[in-house]
Parts: sequence; structure tokens; C-alpha cells
Amino acid sequence: MLPNASKALHSLVLALALSHTLLPLFFLLVAADPVTVPDLSQCQLAVDRPPAGPNAMNTYLFNCCIPIVPAHKVVRFSLDAYKSPKTRVRHPAHRVSEEYIAKYNKAYALMKALPDTDPRSFKVQADLHCAFCNGAYRQGGAAGDTPLQVHFSWLFLPWHRMYLYFHERILASLIGDPSFALVYWNWDDQRDGGNVLPPMFARNGTALFDENRSTSALSGSTLIRLSPASNTTNTTLVAFENLNSMYQAMVTARTPELFLGGPYVLGSDLTNSTVISAPLGGSIENTIHNGIHYWTGNRSSILGEDMGTFTSAARDPVFYAHHSNVDRLWDVWRFHLPDGERHDFNETDFLDAEFAFFDEYANMVKIKVRDVLDISKLGYKYKRVSSDKLWIRFSPVPASNGSALPAAIASGVPLVGPAPLNGTIDLGKKLVARVQRPSALGVKRPEHSEEVLTIEGMDVVRNSFVQLVVFVNLPGATNTTLTSSAEYVGTFNVVPSASQHRRLMTNLKFEIGDNLKRVGIKKDDEVVITIIVKGTEKVTIQGLRIGYEV
Repeated sequence: MLPNASKALHSLVLALALSHTLLPLFFLLVAADPVTVPDLSQCQLAVDRPPAGPNAMNTYLFNCCIPIVPAHKVVRFSLDAYKSPKTRVRHPAHRVSEEYIAKYNKAYALMKALPDTDPRSFKVQADLHCAFCNGAYRQGGAAGDTPLQVHFSWLFLPWHRMYLYFHERILASLIGDPSFALVYWNWDDQRDGGNVLPPMFARNGTALFDENRSTSALSGSTLIRLSPASNTTNTTLVAFENLNSMYQAMVTARTPELFLGGPYVLGSDLTNSTVISAPLGGSIENTIHNGIHYWTGNRSSILGEDMGTFTSAARDPVFYAHHSNVDRLWDVWRFHLPDGERHDFNETDFLDAEFAFFDEYANMVKIKVRDVLDISKLGYKYKRVSSDKLWIRFSPVPASNGSALPAAIASGVPLVGPAPLNGTIDLGKKLVARVQRPSALGVKRPEHSEEVLTIEGMDVVRNSFVQLVVFVNLPGATNTTLTSSAEYVGTFNVVPSASQHRRLMTNLKFEIGDNLKRVGIKKDDEVVITIIVKGTEKVTIQGLRIGYEV
């Protein structure tokens, strides 16, 4: 008999482990149709409420509904119809010339000068993000009142790529320059000056400036924090934490599900799901993308706007440079990491997911995910930067000395298994648990698989910013523990939502094989997992599971 577990419990855990050995949970249990363009005539107001303070009881309504265009203005995307005359090159924002900054500012000034009713206007561009990230539209063809959400799943990266693609084309058209390209905020650069707010966006009185930013962002000199609740003020340590965040989110997340996120299909519902059906955000979204949103937004404002909440994030011009870097990193993940080419999903439910955007002629364009997986066909590319090598080659060192497991067993640290064995677990401010590895259950590791920790059924109401910071083999970790060590697994940064559908039920996944190897505990049959919660919202989970995934 296993310690602290009955034979029946062991049999159930073994069955669950075997069922998840070769394929992620979603692909075993979810089968549906791809999401499609919703009925745009049916739109709801976005709702936001401050998390605390004198305005906490107030309700704020936002009309993010996008314009309805005549039927003849609705077209289907094709690469031939939207072929670019020349390849557009997106450069890092901190390295472009004054001449280019002037051109960039002019493009945004012209976009902001368009009437709010014009589909090409800056207001409508911002509303697109607000609407599809805050549940303003219902899923087309889904039963009931299921909101459409493009975060927290495999839709996140392709939807934002489409969004930027048409946004860039509109800007280029407004200034009559087909070679015009967005810049990217190179915040992952910890060496050459990319890890502060780009100076071109910090010039008050220009079309690129937004006063609704944090004091850190507005200073123009404060280093960004990809793990923004970190407490260290040492700039060298901040840089090391940022490098490790990049390494964990980019390099160790080798499978498409770990990086892009899990399936989101017709009927998927973030606010009313189970452990089996809950969507899953990818590592780049959950950690570094969300961290930049929080760091940039004005935390002293009522709602954390602009960048700090999905309602208003796209009202800040730096939003598009931020997402340009996210899009660039997707391309780096696919083609430019040391282990060779990686792959996106090939499931039809992913490839045929369809959305609608406005082009430079104010047409509404219907476009599918399969249309945007190759940026060379879309007519743009990114200027490569050598600073990527710092996080690609980052080698975090252990903070612990030997296995923490014997002491954890002796001190009564509980063994937590997969759902539904545990009921609901309130994380409080910290949870320390022992979790069995597949090796303890006699499961042989498949070739080319990753060892993955799944936090099952994480449930939170997104009223305010929350962080879940995860460590292995570090039971003494606290909310001040540095995230630059080999024990740091990753972070889930929860950005507040303006939607009435603000409850989030999701599963979180982290590759831990690399961590276990670096810490030197690959032979242990159990791992001590520590989850630190930073924030004021209540967070619960349903279980913890370690399995092999390909």
C-alpha cells in the first residue's frame, strides 16, 4: 500500500495517469466544432467594477460593439487578394529612427482623427479587442448564452495575429506607405535597452502617448517585470527573473498545448466549465503577456486602465507593439529555438476557427486560423535580435540543496492527487503539497514526451490582478522568493476582466522535467509543489497531476 493512500485510491490515480500518458486531457475528452463569426447584431455591454476603494460598489458600462456593415462589404480573406507588394519588416521599437517615429506617430494621429463610426478608426480598433475579450458577443451556433472569448486557449495567438495584421494594413493605407510595419516592444531583451517602455511611446503630446499607464511605465527608465509582483528592487535580479520567465515560458514549453494553450471549440465556456472541459491558456499568454499588461496599466486608476484590463487595453498604442512582440515570439518558438522546428496544432477545430476584422477599405473580412500560420505568406517578418540568446541559453541554478521530499513527508505535507479525489482546495496564500510522478505508478515515459504538472480546475473571479507562482522542491517559498532559480516553474498572471462573465475556471500546465533535472531530483517518485498566491481574490483548485504529454 502507498503511504497515505488506499489501494482503491492508487488504482484510480493509476487509471488517470495512464489515460493522460500520450495525449493531453482535452484531446481525449473534447470533440466539437470550431468557433465561427458570431451574430454581430447581438451585442452586450461590457461591465466593469473596481476591486476595492470608494468606487468598489459602482458599476461601469462600456459599449464595445463594433459597426455592422452592409452585406456587400463582407468579404472572405484570401492570400492572393491581400498579397503585399513588398515584405514589411517589424523592428524593435527602441531601435527605430526619428524619421520612422514621425511616420508612426502620423499614422496613429490619422487613425485617431477618423470618425468613431468608421471601422478603421482607433476607437473601433480598440473596441474589437474589448468586445471579443470581454464577452460582448455570443458564440455563433452554440446552445444557450455562451460568450465568445479569445483568451485562455489556442485561439489567443492566431486571433491577435489577425488583429495586428489588419491594424497594420489600415495604418499603412492612411499614410500611403505599403511598406509601413508595426514595431515590436522588445521587453524580453535584458541587455540592449528593450526592457523599459519604448521612448517613442513616452512622448507626451504625441498620438503614441497614453497617460493611463503605471508610474513605472511612464518613468521610461524602470525595468519591466515579467513576474510583476516580484519584490526585489535589485535591477540585476529583476533581469535574471525576467530571463527565467522567458526561459520557462518559451524554451521548456515544447508542445503546442503547453505554448499556445488548449482547445476552445463551439460550446467552450470559461465561466461554466469543469476540469474536463475547462479551456487552457498557453505559457506565453499566462505568464509574460499578462505580466506586461499588469505592469503597464495604471494601478492607481479606478479599473487599472488602460493596459491593466482587457476592456481598455487596446486604447493604448503600446498595446499593438506589445502584441507584435508576442507574435514575434510565436515565430521564434516555431522556428528559431535550439531543438529545431516546433509545430502548431493540426486539428480542424483549430485550423477552421473563424473571425472577422476590418481592412483598410472598411470591409469586414472573414478569416480563418489556417490563413495566418505562415507570416511570410502574410507579407511580413521580424528583424532578428541577438538578445534572444540570453533567455534561450539561460541556465537557472538551484536554490535548494537536495530533495525536499523526506522532510515534507516527515512534516505531514499532504499528498494531493488529480481531480476529483480532493474536492475543492482553497489555496489561501500558499499551498504546499506532494504530488506523485508517473514513475511511482509504474508508468513508463513515452519517447519525445514532456513531464507536465497540471493544476486542475483553478477557479477565480477576475475582479483584480492575481498571481499564482509555482515552485518545485521549495516548500519554504514565500511571496518574496525570487523567481530566478531552477525551482521556479512558472506564473499564471490573472488580468482583471470587465465582463459580466468574469469568473474563470481553467487548467494550468507547466513543464517540470527540466526543473527536476536541474534541481537533481529526477529519481524521486513524488515532487513537492508550492503554489504562492499574490492578490486579494479567492483562488481554488480541484487537483494536482503530473503526467507525460507529447
